Amino acid sequence: MQLRQSIYALKDGVATFTLNRPEARNALSAEVRLDFIDMLAEVRGNAAVKALIVTGAGGVFCAGGDTKAMAAGLGGSMDRRRRLQDVHDWLERFYDLDCPTIAAVDGFAYGGGFSLALLCDFVLATPRACFSAVFGRIGLVPDMAMLLTLPRVVGMQRAKELMYTARAVSADEAQALGIVMALHEPDALLDAAGELAGRLAQGSKEAIAATKQLVHRSFNASYPQVAEFEAGLQPALFDTDFHREAIRRFSAKEPALYDWDRMDRKDAAE
Repeated sequence: MQLRQSIYALKDGVATFTLNRPEARNALSAEVRLDFIDMLAEVRGNAAVKALIVTGAGGVFCAGGDTKAMAAGLGGSMDRRRRLQDVHDWLERFYDLDCPTIAAVDGFAYGGGFSLALLCDFVLATPRACFSAVFGRIGLVPDMAMLLTLPRVVGMQRAKELMYTARAVSADEAQALGIVMALHEPDALLDAAGELAGRLAQGSKEAIAATKQLVHRSFNASYPQVAEFEAGLQPALFDTDFHREAIRRFSAKEPALYDWDRMDRKDAAE
């Protein structure tokens, strides 16, 4: 399958989807999102695919949204709302995909990249992996269903702390919080993901898919409800002074307007 900024491969029942924009830290460009749509069309309902691994090229999983596009402007609130809703059209299909999904995370998994990892059934990572609900640094609410997934993984209180502070979470802490299932050295990460996927591929695809659906529906809020929450709130935040200044600083490579980790370093120095 020919993709734009991603790579797809299938071997022995295990599909691997690799975000391939290392020069942009695998940020979620419009082309990458189209690649996701094409990949899901190929994988969903495909009896030959028993498991899916999602990873990133160049020592980075995914740095999140394309801030250059944000800086250039994304239209009015209605355009942003429609854009978010369009993302959820394919993102919900990914969340409920009819086979086990594994995120193999090396380096940054920030913002939308963190959201993508959380949407997978399992997260394997390297010791240099780093996670952040970075949305708060630029005055936005978490999106791509993080409001649904993160509280379910770490609990309500810790999820609020990670979202409010937008701080970086090391691989060790992520494992302690239950975000990461296991840590592997960078040169062993994909092999470990492949081994896990290969074992899962020997089980009943139908039973695993049904179990996934039941587990996902065992909590109160549904995915469509959370998608509607995001689409109702996020567009207006793009018009706030805080967000505009945060994006301007990011584009100009100036110190961030809100950076919890920098505050910690400053406090330690004092």
